[in-house]
Amino acid sequence: MECLRSNCSDIFDVFYKYCDIISERNPSNMKESLSLLLRSIDERRRARDTTLGDIVRLMPCLNLSDDSQFNCFYDFVFFICRENGQKSIAVHRALSAWKIVLHGRFRLLDQWCDFVQKHQKHNISEDTWQQLLAFSRCVREDLGGYDPKGAWPVLIDDFVEHMHRTIEIAGCSENKSMCCSISNTFSGLNLLPGSKRKTLEDDSLEGKMVSDSSEYQQDMMQLKRQKNNLYEDSNRHNIRGCVQTSVCAVEGSLSKGFEGYLSIGSPFQLNHKNRAS
Repeated sequence: MECLRSNCSDIFDVFYKYCDIISERNPSNMKESLSLLLRSIDERRRARDTTLGDIVRLMPCLNLSDDSQFNCFYDFVFFICRENGQKSIAVHRALSAWKIVLHGRFRLLDQWCDFVQKHQKHNISEDTWQQLLAFSRCVREDLGGYDPKGAWPVLIDDFVEHMHRTIEIAGCSENKSMCCSISNTFSGLNLLPGSKRKTLEDDSLEGKMVSDSSEYQQDMMQLKRQKNNLYEDSNRHNIRGCVQTSVCAVEGSLSKGFEGYLSIGSPFQLNHKNRAS
């Protein structure tokens, strides 16, 4: 590619040298070669820190859709982000690098970076760096695909527990909000225990019942007056003054009166018949 030049200080040349070194089968030579390469990178940093800028410049010139090349690139980012030959990188530098190289590749990248920034106090080890790439590829946004028995770094396990708690709290808040919304929507149904809503039809029926009850009481009072009149008439016409006969006559009259009342079927109709008579 045109962007790759045979300049020892150029980041593109440094990257391909790194790929050639790690592809060797001799671990002893690889360690020494990487140490020399890192020394040359540190010399460039003395003037100014160009690490993140170099990463951004390098990415468009690589075929990162190829997994093998991306894996090499991802390891190379950790390699050049180390300072003074350390085996780990600072948290702030790791976060900045993750946001660049895993953008669009890790669904939980924002949540991961927020968690690390708040909870991680120590530098990021090489194992954590490499395992995060595997985690981003096998774990879905809902944490499906995560094997709790897998040999994940402690930081990743803690992140998964944090996400489970976050999802659970969000679910409870959503259910509570839904219940409150339903309660507010049907606030008219929030009645006291034992209470009952009354409709216009209920009010009309209740008024009719009160009216019928009033007329029923009037009819009963009229029957009572008839009973008293029959009783007095019976006593006046009975020359023997037989109370028993008078009582029998009154009871007979009352029986006929109640029979006629029941045959009519409505106190309201009885009242109108008695008034008409």
